Amino acid sequence: MFRKHLITLCLLLPLCAFASYNDFYVADIEYDWINKSELEKEAMITEVHDIMFQDELSRKTDLKSLFKDKLKDKNHLDNYIAASAGYKEYKGNKISAFYYRKLVNPIMYALQDKQETSYAFYYDVMGNLQYVDFINGEYPEYPYYAIQYRITGKPVSAVYYISEDCQYLFTPKGEFEGVWYKHKLYNKKNKVILTRTTY
Repeated sequence: MFRKHLITLCLLLPLCAFASYNDFYVADIEYDWINKSELEKEAMITEVHDIMFQDELSRKTDLKSLFKDKLKDKNHLDNYIAASAGYKEYKGNKISAFYYRKLVNPIMYALQDKQETSYAFYYDVMGNLQYVDFINGEYPEYPYYAIQYRITGKPVSAVYYISEDCQYLFTPKGEFEGVWYKHKLYNKKNKVILTRTTY
């Protein structure tokens, strides 16, 4: 549970606007979730859901063969140290570190090639690939969305990025989990249900 939320709620990257997306909502969302009526919230959730879940998310059976050159980060020690030191970019990659609660050292780090931005790769401290984000749209423009899979091919989450500060989180089955605004995840009742140290 912890790892699911830690990783799925701290995704790296951005996607594009879609023709079906309602411009009113895009302009309106900088952050006003807690001020929206229940009807407005449901409309926004439905709009975002329909963009990401046009097709049911299913297991990908070929991730290990598709990313066979990424299964082990050959520079994992350097990348882990760079992520731990707070680097945002390192040797041609965007890089992020992920921590568990108040631990001093990261438990995971993520890399995204600055030239190939369609994917982000999440590694454990030993450099073993754990998760892959599939990024949809014209990154780095907002809005965009990312679907995350375990390296086994099982979908983990779907996140719609309205802006750097605001993201909509769904389960792989399309169930709404909440809206991230900066460090806090809000449910439909505006209750904070989770916090994070990075976004």
